[in-house]
Order: sequence, then structure tokens, then C-alpha cells
Amino acid sequence: MFFPLPSAASSSMTSSPHRRIRVRTAAGGLAAVLAITAAMTAVPALAHADASPTATSAVAVTDIPVVDDDMDRTVSTGWGSSADGAWCVIEGASSVTGDQALLASRAPGITARATTEGVAATDVTSRFSLTVPTLPVGGPLYLAQAVRVSGHDSYGVRVRVHPDGSAYLSIVRLTDLTAVDSLAERRLPLTVSNGSTLNVALSVTGTDPVALSAKAWPADAEEPADWQVSHTDSSSSRIQSEGGYAFALYTSTGARAAVPVGIDDVFVTTPAPAPAPEPTAAPEPTAAPEPTTAPEPAPSQTPVPAPTPTDPVVPSTPGAVTSENGAGSPGSLSYPVPAGAVYAAPTGSDEAAGTLSAPVKTIAAALSRVADGGTIVLRGGTYHEQVIIPPQKRVTIQPAANESVWLDGAKSVTGWKASGSTWVVDGWTTSLDSSPTYAQGAPDNTTPGWQFVNPAYPMAAHPDQVWVAGTQLREVASAAKVTTGTFFVDDAAKRLVIGTNPTGKSVEASDLTQALSIRSVGTEIRGIGVRRYATSVPQMGTVIAAAADVTLTDVTIRDNSTTGFYSWSPGTTLTRVSLIGNGLLGGGASRADGLTVNDMLSVGNNSEHFNAAPVSGAFKVTRTHDVTVKNSSFTRNNGAGPWFDESVVGLTFTGNNVTGNTGDGLLVELSEHAVVADNVIAQNGAFGLYVLNSGDVDIWNNTFAGNGNRNINIAQDARRPSDPGAPGVDPLAPWIVHDVVMSNNILAKSAGNCLVCVQDFSLRYTGSQMVSSVEGNLYHQATSDAPTWFSAWSRGPVSKDPAVTETLDAFRAATGNDKRSTWVVGADVLAADYTLLPAYATGQASVAVPVPSAIASVSRLPAASATLGALPR
Repeated sequence: MFFPLPSAASSSMTSSPHRRIRVRTAAGGLAAVLAITAAMTAVPALAHADASPTATSAVAVTDIPVVDDDMDRTVSTGWGSSADGAWCVIEGASSVTGDQALLASRAPGITARATTEGVAATDVTSRFSLTVPTLPVGGPLYLAQAVRVSGHDSYGVRVRVHPDGSAYLSIVRLTDLTAVDSLAERRLPLTVSNGSTLNVALSVTGTDPVALSAKAWPADAEEPADWQVSHTDSSSSRIQSEGGYAFALYTSTGARAAVPVGIDDVFVTTPAPAPAPEPTAAPEPTAAPEPTTAPEPAPSQTPVPAPTPTDPVVPSTPGAVTSENGAGSPGSLSYPVPAGAVYAAPTGSDEAAGTLSAPVKTIAAALSRVADGGTIVLRGGTYHEQVIIPPQKRVTIQPAANESVWLDGAKSVTGWKASGSTWVVDGWTTSLDSSPTYAQGAPDNTTPGWQFVNPAYPMAAHPDQVWVAGTQLREVASAAKVTTGTFFVDDAAKRLVIGTNPTGKSVEASDLTQALSIRSVGTEIRGIGVRRYATSVPQMGTVIAAAADVTLTDVTIRDNSTTGFYSWSPGTTLTRVSLIGNGLLGGGASRADGLTVNDMLSVGNNSEHFNAAPVSGAFKVTRTHDVTVKNSSFTRNNGAGPWFDESVVGLTFTGNNVTGNTGDGLLVELSEHAVVADNVIAQNGAFGLYVLNSGDVDIWNNTFAGNGNRNINIAQDARRPSDPGAPGVDPLAPWIVHDVVMSNNILAKSAGNCLVCVQDFSLRYTGSQMVSSVEGNLYHQATSDAPTWFSAWSRGPVSKDPAVTETLDAFRAATGNDKRSTWVVGADVLAADYTLLPAYATGQASVAVPVPSAIASVSRLPAASATLGALPR
């Protein structure tokens, strides 16, 4: 058999009249069908035709059904039609049995989608029943029910069911019904078995903010009185327009097969509009007063000042890992001020002396006055600047005590005029570089899998950005495509076109491209925020470190068009830095020897949906020696979590949380000498840890849980430093997997097809040549037949197919590894916070091996301790 290389990359609802209520048993069978006819409440007529015109009648306001489909029909392919419209199903097998609709993904890794025509609502309450005829094997299934489906975007409730029957309920924001941004999640207090049926409810109301709540419960149990998971979306990505209704079913790529689910009793309502008030008697006409002066003409739009910067809202982390990493909020920090500091304030004057009582206006002016080694203190407010810190000025830049300071790349835009269904402003002369790669002016790569821009998001590399009343609009390619929530830059006509009414609202657009270019050795930036710069891909970062020993402390870098931070200089130190919602990459570095990252938060990056490769997501480092990343959180990025590639030599990655990223959690690729210890790596969309063409990797005391494919994948391919044109060649990195150690790890809720996975696709090295020791681990899988194999172990040149074993004992006998390890099939081994359950914690010393002093010296793990998984957070 051939193993292909897996991819790296509460209020109750009002029932409608004649509503059929179904009661299902836990096994999903129809226990009773009750037809209940609800009498309509008539609106009483006025008692007399000559009733007083000021009298009013009591008018009942009720919810209006939007979708009411009990699936009581038989359809061999598709879902047919209900009274509310036709269903359209793509990328999946589908039918209706006369009792419920069935839906299955076309294959693992594919999202099946069912949408219904003619549905458009903003505020909705949705209910449906979900039946799981057979639990998935090898990986979880995800069923999302979406509302406000408009263009690419929608909200939804998602139920995730694992092979062991554990289930999770999430509120999500979806893109194209496939990409998922989890807003809130909790584990349900139930266990799903074959044939179980759950009732699921979702409420979505409001536009600024949007309130979302959801709950799910067994069909034969009482409905919970309270919502189980809720979220308030006040972000710039919130969905405010009305939209349609849909289902999306995804089965993990690690699953053995795409199992079907049953969907029934779909009932969606929207609030009826409030009744118009009864007319009152018209007043007697009076003579119009004589005008005293000619009235002033009403302006086409009243200019509205830009909003005062507020503390950034950091999205919650998935699962039970809560993060306190990242920067303190601008305005919450205080630093000592040395004598001779130069002050700047947005209300100052660049002709002033730069003192506390006479501050300059701009950071540029402060730099011209500060001495080498001096400090610049910024008073609270917004600085709309591009700042170059020159080589001859080592400085510290900090805010005044407890004052909120933002460098902001967007400016206010006024003078909007209506043009059909859009609004335009003339005189927009800002022209930005939309080069899609790191080579300015070059076209995108053409090699499959290495194109920066995803064809589904063709405007990703265009750095233009617009906000209306603080809500970010999405750029489109022509004026004809502009609708609510979108904008177009008409370079030929020198104008902006927006689809959201700006009347009485602030409108801001990015016209600056880079906030800070730090070119002086030893400079420190601390306590400030940087946002909304229109940075192009070739510019590398909104904030760049282009000199040695630069330090960023408590700096927030968010909502910039491509990459938030980048360094190509030695000695860069990032402490409590937040990288949030940047368009391509949170941050990265290359040739930045001695890079140190502590307490970073990287969340929600690649908001523009660039392709996963060659780069996107949380944080990527290449061609760098001696990298340390500790005590940080990399969560919910669209793409990979931390990625170390092209000859990173000497990596210490400890004490971190890597959770909920859509791609691989942690990648160590084409690199050498790494310690991966004491990390929680969970719920990522692909591999948990991917060690590819990398040697001397120590994997100690990590907790892996619920990743979408193999928890740990160790692989070798044919790339070698001797290849002509190979990038990032370093004599200290041979790009060969060797001397890998896996000890004291917990591999829980394992997906994919193996627990211990070691393969060489270049057909040269055996598993024993690649991995020197596997010992003291706890392996967990939900069912005995998923993953299929305990191990897949390279046979080198003997065969392209690895040797496989189906049990821990067989792996021990074949390789001599894992003599102390334990293997658990069935019930969970981890609590909700990813700590070991007491039954397993008490015996962990008999499984784990003592932690070597070399590992202890670079982590929180005590030397000679014998524990399993990451230490408690």
C-alpha cells in the first residue's frame, strides 16, 4: 500500500400554525408525530365606524416563518423543494427519505453545502434536528448551519462530533461556507452515539453589534432554558446585511470515510415589523411664517470626526485554552520618563521645543530633537505618520503614563456624493502597490501550490482599506461590483466608490503604507498601537526591524493590509507583542539570528485569505540561527501557526499554546536542532506538529489534542541543499530527518491514519534512521479502529510503503520503542483545560521518562521530572 503525503497546507420560539412537532428517541427513531393546529389570534376590528380617530387597536406582533421544512417527502438525489423554495446541494451526496434529509461530504476533506433559494433575513431564530446515524471514524465531522448568507460571508452554529462521541458547539463566522472563524465554543454535556439526534437552536440579532447565541440538546431531553454559548460581534468583520440560509458539512481529512448526517424539522423565523401607528387627526393649517433670512443650503454630508482610538478587541481563543499573552492595551501602561525626554502630542506644534508643556506635533519632529540614546514620550491620541528611525538615533519611544497612543495609517475622507446605489468621492490620488509577491512588480508565482493569491480572493494583494463607522469594507475589482459592505478604487478617475451609505458616519481610508522603519541599533518601541496601514507584500511589514538589537514591548500591531511585523536583523526581541487581524501574516523574520519572542499573541491573521503557501498565518521565520519562542499564543489564524523554514538552526519552542489555526499547528521544515517542549497544540485544521526534512528535533512533554490530521507527522522528501537554486541553504542544516526524540507527549483524540507516523518519500531512510527514540508517551484514540494503524514506519529503500503496526505491542516488538508508553482507547484522557484527568495523572510517573537537563534548561520542565504532556497553564 502506498501512503501519499498528506497536505501541509434565550427566548422560546413561537410555533407556526399547523406546525408538525417531532419527538425523537435518543436512537433517532420517530417516537411520536403530533399534528398540532394553533388557532390564529384575530386582530379585532374597530367596534364602530365612527370611533374616535385617536383610538388604537391591539395588534399582535409575532415572528414570521422564513423556512419551515419538515422534510416529509422522498427525493432520491438532492433535497427537493419545500413550500419556502428549492434546496441546492453541491459537493455532497444527498437525499430525502420521507422522514429526514441526508447529507454527506463527497469525501473527507470536502465540504458539502445545501442552500435554499428565496430566503433573505437579518434577525433570525433557527431550529433544526441533527441525527448522526454512525459516528465518524478517524476524525471528527463538522455540521454548520448558516444564516445571513450574503456574498462570501455568513454566521452560523456549528456542531463538531468526534469519533468518541464527544461533541462541541460553536458560534462561527464562515467564508464561502467552507472557511471557519470560531467566535465562541463549548463542549456539550452529552455523548453522541450511533443514531443520536440533537436539537440545535441559533439566534442572530442586531447589526451594531451583532448578538449571537446557540444551544443543542438531546431530542428526548428538556430544552435548556439558557443559551449554552453566546458571542457579541462588534468587530469590523461583523455581518450586518440580510442573507440566506444554508447547511455545510465537513468531514476531517483524517476520517476514514465521509459519514452522512440527518437533518430534519428546519424552522426559521424573523421578527415581524412593528405595526404602523394609527393615524391621528390632521392639525388645522396655519399660515407659514415669513422668512427672515434665506436658509443655509444643507450640505450633502456633514463631516464626522474620526472616532477616538479604543482598545483593540482580541478574539477569544478556542477550546479551554484562555490566553493572557500579548500586549497590554494602549492606555493601560506606564513607564518612567527620564530627564530630557522629548514630548509629542497630536495637538502640539512642530515649531515647539518638545517639552511637556510645549510638545511637538509629530514623531518625525521629535526624532529631529531627541539625542542619541534619548526617549520620546507620546501624548495620547492618533499619529498619522510614516516614521523612519535613522541609524544615528538609538531611541526609546513610549506613551505618556496611561495614555492611549496609536499610529494610524488611515485618514478621514469627506465629500461623498450619491451615485446610483453607491457613493463616490473624487480626488483620491493615493496609488498603492498591489504586487502579489516579495518581488515588487513581479507577477504571482505559477507553480501549483506556491501562488500567493487565492483565485477565490483576487483582491488579497491590493492593500487599499476603507472603514465606514469603524466597519471595514471589502475591496472589489470594479465599480459595477460595489454593493453594501464593499468598495472600489478607481485609479483612472481618481476616486473612491463605496457601497455603504456614509451619511452621518465617519469614513476612513488607508493612505500610508508603513508605520515604523527602525534602522537604529538598540532602539525600543513600547506601549503603543499600530493599525490600518496599507502595506504591500514587497514592503515585508508595517513595522520592520532593519537594525540589530531592536526591542518591541507591549506593542499592538493590527488590521494592516498584509504583514504586521518583520525583522531581518540580529538580536530582535519581541515581548508581549500582539499581532491581530493582519491581511497576510502576523509577523515574521529572516536572517534575524538571536530572535527572541516572549508572551506574544498572534490571532486572526491572514484576514485577506492568501493561500497557505508560500506564506500566511501566524508567524514565519526563515534562515535564522538561535530562535527562542516562549509562553506565547498562536490561535485562530487563517493558515499555519508558527512556521520555521529554510534552515532555521537552533530553535527553542516552549510553553506555547497553538490552537485553532486552519492549517498545520507548528511546522519545523528544512531546519536543524529544535526543542519542542511543554506546548499545547490542539484543534488545528491539519497536522498538530509537522517535522519535515528537519533533524535533531527533541519533542518533549507536549499535549496534542483534536488536530484535524495526525497529531505528529514526521516526514522526509527529496529536497536537498545540493539542489540547484535551493533557497536558504545553510551548511549546518542538511535537510535530513535524523535523531528525532518523542518523549512524554500526550497524543489525544488522534485523527489521520496513524499515531506514530514516520515516512521517507525519497525512499532512502528507515524509520530507525530518522527517529532515535520514542518513549514514555500516552497515546489516545476514541475508537479501536481509528486511526487505522498504531504506526507507519519508513522502510527506506526497501519499499515506498511503510511498515505498519496495529497495536502498541506490535510497534514495540518491531522497533524496540515505547516500552514504557501507554495506549488508551475510548474515554477521554484530558479535561477541558487539556490537563490529564486524575485517573491518568496519578500513574503518569510509571509511563514518563525523566526530563534531561538539556531540555529542562530551556523550558519550565524540572530536570529529572517524569510527567506527561504540557505543564498546567
